Amino acid sequence: MALVIEKPVEAYDLTQIARGNLVYAKHCTWTEGKAGFVTSATENQLIVQYHPGIGNVTNHFFIPVSEAVQGQWEIRWSEDLTEVFEYPPVPKEDTVEKEADSEEIVEEVR
Repeated sequence: MALVIEKPVEAYDLTQIARGNLVYAKHCTWTEGKAGFVTSATENQLIVQYHPGIGNVTNHFFIPVSEAVQGQWEIRWSEDLTEVFEYPPVPKEDTVEKEADSEEIVEEVR
């Protein structure tokens, strides 16, 4: 009988997101998301600092990797806003269909 077992574990890819990255995140229980920046990034959890709109106050929310994997979070992040990443990723097929729909609407307007 083996004392140690190996099994795959979900973890944040720290080459993709890091401290200081800008984040917009929305939990499935929230009516709207919050924008802030990553103050801590580990393989198990992201901590995001945001401004709650009350004077000179900041607050934090936590995004455990287990909740992100379960689809409880919509996350967009960027290092410098030149490229914005999204989790869960939008399938390319949906993007192509949306672009086609946009072109049809533009043609109808003309």
